[in-house]
Amino acid sequence: MHLKNLTKKKYLFWDVSKIDPYKNAEFIIQRILQFGDIDDLRWALNFYGEEKIKEIFLKVKRKLDKKSLNFWKLYFNK
Repeated sequence: MHLKNLTKKKYLFWDVSKIDPYKNAEFIIQRILQFGDIDDLRWALNFYGEEKIKEIFLKVKRKLDKKSLNFWKLYFNK
């Protein structure tokens, strides 16, 4: 996924027409944690790094559904 293709991922960003991956990192990572697929995760890991994703997970975990929350808790050992 390239930066210019972020908003083309309607299953992640159905409600936005423009998004800045630097200014909107928390929003983007939260959507990937909730609705993303393996390619989205790979992109996020390459772009933001695992530590940034983990940091945001810990910040937004209460906003995730139970299934996603349980998966990411196991993934991050939290």
